Amino acid sequence: MKIKKYPQSHLLISGQNTKIIIDPGYITFEKGYKVEEFQGMDGYLITHQHADHLGPETIKGIAERGKGKVYGNSDVVAKLKEVGVEAQIVYERQPFQVGEFEIMPVNLPHCKMQDGSDGPPNTGYLINGILFLPGDGDKNPGITADNFALPIAGPSITYDGALQFAQDIRAKLVIPIHYDSRFPADPDEFAKKASEVGIEVRILGHGEETTI
Repeated sequence: MKIKKYPQSHLLISGQNTKIIIDPGYITFEKGYKVEEFQGMDGYLITHQHADHLGPETIKGIAERGKGKVYGNSDVVAKLKEVGVEAQIVYERQPFQVGEFEIMPVNLPHCKMQDGSDGPPNTGYLINGILFLPGDGDKNPGITADNFALPIAGPSITYDGALQFAQDIRAKLVIPIHYDSRFPADPDEFAKKASEVGIEVRILGHGEETTI
């Protein structure tokens, strides 16, 4: 499995014959990437409705020429319906298949907002049992995964909290995400903290790829 990182929480996951996109929010396109670069994938997974994870018009442009379905929780699907995009609702702990990937949706609360309020419904995805993508969740929903695309910044996400999250799901490898927007962070600083507890951190620049 290969993971390619784009801005914020936008990832491309590739297998031998399958490619899926995670959370292609507006920041990717502000950084100069084009919608056309992400068309034709086998599936598109959206964790929640915040614009740095879901740009409805962008997804519309991708999906109109793409072969893959768009997946999300009922809140995401309703948001997409507003712009005429048909998406498939995913359900808690009910796995579905996209090519060679078995994907299990895992609902977990969005991290608290700056004012202490709750965020929108948030759904993470466990892929082939080995890679977890939590959206903007910050607490273990009761799973384990060796590989973890971990948000290290956010309205209430701290390095220490993120590190505890990684330890709680027993991650061996962390790929930092969600530090390119309103809540910037330094992945190198996070990596130093993680090294103290024996967790490997692979920092990917925009467009960089790693294999797990």
